[in-house]
Amino acid sequence: MSEGTGHDILYPLSMFRMTREIPSLSFEVIEGSEIPDPYRDLLFHDGDMTSRLEQFHGGTIYVDKLHSSSDGRAYFREVTLRREKDSCPVEYGAIEISLSALPTDVAELVLEAKRPLGGILNHYRISYTSAPKAFLKIIPDDAIREIFGPVEDTLYGRCNEITGFNGDSYARIVEIIPTVNGSPA
Repeated sequence: MSEGTGHDILYPLSMFRMTREIPSLSFEVIEGSEIPDPYRDLLFHDGDMTSRLEQFHGGTIYVDKLHSSSDGRAYFREVTLRREKDSCPVEYGAIEISLSALPTDVAELVLEAKRPLGGILNHYRISYTSAPKAFLKIIPDDAIREIFGPVEDTLYGRCNEITGFNGDSYARIVEIIPTVNGSPA
């Protein structure tokens, strides 16, 4: 397993892990077509994860903020996304959000850390594109098991960038999906 080539593909998740002195995540970059179902349906697309997860799980998703920081221009948070109906985790990851690229009222909602960015952008009808930069095959470690509980030997995720219509980067994200059965729980 490698840790990417050239640049830090797991940023900003790698930053949170380093700050918390958690060893680097063991992963391999793979083609999206190599991801098995149902993970492929959840990850291999150019839409936002909020809509995809809410559709798959049949309900609203909320943010469970684990750690965050902000310098006023950028906001960093490590989160677990959970189903509203039963608090079951449906995604773990980290995001860097460019507050300066967003309207003030949207940036304020982002800082509240209750709704995922995709849901906020969709609600306010803010145009954006979602562009996965890499798909990941991940060997879960104790830090991930602490969030998801018992998981398969392999998990899948993606590194994504959300960009505004004017080319501004709204966010860089690492998204990891827990073990799923192929149907909503």
